[in-house]
Amino acid sequence: MARQNDTLANFSASTNEELSVTTSNSVPSNASLKTLSAPAFLLLQNVGTVPVFYRLTADADTATCTTASGNYTGVLAAGDADEDGTGGVMTLAGYTGGLAFTTGSGTGKVNIAYSGRLGD
Repeated sequence: MARQNDTLANFSASTNEELSVTTSNSVPSNASLKTLSAPAFLLLQNVGTVPVFYRLTADADTATCTTASGNYTGVLAAGDADEDGTGGVMTLAGYTGGLAFTTGSGTGKVNIAYSGRLGD
């Protein structure tokens, strides 16, 4: 019988990155999150006080995230204070592209948590 919660089955191998996001294209330092992610579970949360724009893209180094011309997928709402848990959250499973972030002004922070690759 299959496990009921296969998405979180390998969460013990989770990785976490807190990314400082500026008004220019900001990408995770983890190379697989920039170009070829396929996590069983992926969570993005704004842990700062500035709205953070994100873009789901094939290659975050070349297909940049910017507020100009709507080159973003969505917006993570700002929190009331740094790391207070009230910032916007997005969860994805099995997404196979890259991630890029930007802000409209100021410097934001986004937390990226993911749990291994699908099928591991």
